[in-house]
This record gives sequence, C-alpha cells and structure tokens, in this order.
Amino acid sequence: MEHSSRKEISPTQYKVIETVFMTAFGGVSGAVLGGIVGTVIMAPMARRYPRALAALRRTQYARSYALEGSAVLAAWFGIESIMRGIRGKDDLTSDMVSSSGGGLAYSFAMKGLKGQPAHALFNSAYYAAFSGTIETIKSRNTQDAFYTETRAMLSKLGLEEYEKNFKKGHLTDPTLPLLTDSVLQEVNIPPGPRLLILDHIQRYNKMVNRK
Repeated sequence: MEHSSRKEISPTQYKVIETVFMTAFGGVSGAVLGGIVGTVIMAPMARRYPRALAALRRTQYARSYALEGSAVLAAWFGIESIMRGIRGKDDLTSDMVSSSGGGLAYSFAMKGLKGQPAHALFNSAYYAAFSGTIETIKSRNTQDAFYTETRAMLSKLGLEEYEKNFKKGHLTDPTLPLLTDSVLQEVNIPPGPRLLILDHIQRYNKMVNRK
C-alpha cells in the first residue's frame, strides 16, 4: 500500500501563499501598467508641455511610473488578500483599508522614506476615499438592479418614498407576487399605501394569468 508523501496545505499556509502570490501579481501588473502610462502618455505630454512637466527621457518616465505602479498595486493586492483572510469577506471596509495601503506605498515610492508624513497621510486618505466612493457607487448600482420592477410599480402609484422600505426589508422584484399585508406592515409601510400596492399586485397577477 503506497502512502502519499504530499502534505495537505493548512488554511494558514494557503492564506500566506495567496497573499504572496497576490502581492507579486500586483507588483508585476502595476509595473507593466505604470511603464505603459509613463511611455505612452507622460513622455509625449512632457515634450508637448515642457514647462509643466519635467524634461525626462521616455525610459526615465517608464521606469518612474513602473516603480510607483508596482508599489501601489503590490501593497493594494497584498493587503486586500490579508484583509480577506482576516475578515473572511470582501467589503467596503476591506477595500478602503487595502487602497489606503496602496496610497501609502505610492507616497513612499514617490518621495522615499524621507518624505513628509503629511504627504503620505494625504495619499493614504485620498486613495481610501476614492476607492470607497467607487465601491459604494458599484454596490448601489448592483443593488438597484434587484428593484427595477419595484421602483416602476412605486413610481406608477406615486409611492416612490417607500422604495427605501422595500430595500430595508430586502423585498426584491421576485418577492412582489408573494407580498402580503403583514409583510408590508413589517417594513413600516402605512395602511393606505399597503392597500394600493397589494391591489396593484393583485390586478397585475390577474392580467398575467389571463394571457
């Protein structure tokens, strides 16, 4: 009987391997993207606007932006992997913490360890705020996709103000045919609007069944 010499990887080892891989992947990706930006965008702009931008060679711009991009994405991806391992999920908090680390890394890559703390803190806060805003907008748009029919119904009945009640109770479009008076009452919708909503759903269901 043969015994396998391979040892199973523990969850902790897997998380370490994942973090190392994501950090390396972020560093390589950032270097490539940064190099492209420095070569294709910044170098030509420097030749066009010599007073506004430093007169560096194309390779110097590529090297500079590759270094900064590598530092940002390596820190960002690495911290994101660590946060996922600690918290067990990807959410707004994890995204803002990881992007904040990316901002710090950018400051260190740009100014070095001799850079002013205020510069590092500003970049950290800016990256966190920017990433948090983008993530919030994406999350809101994703959530809104589950309430398309609900929003249309409430708009038709002049009850748009109760959309937040539906979202609070997670009453998405697929739940509309299942709504009852008690369910609507649980999400704090008054009697009058409840009657209008239920009547609308009942008439809609009858119309569908006739087809």
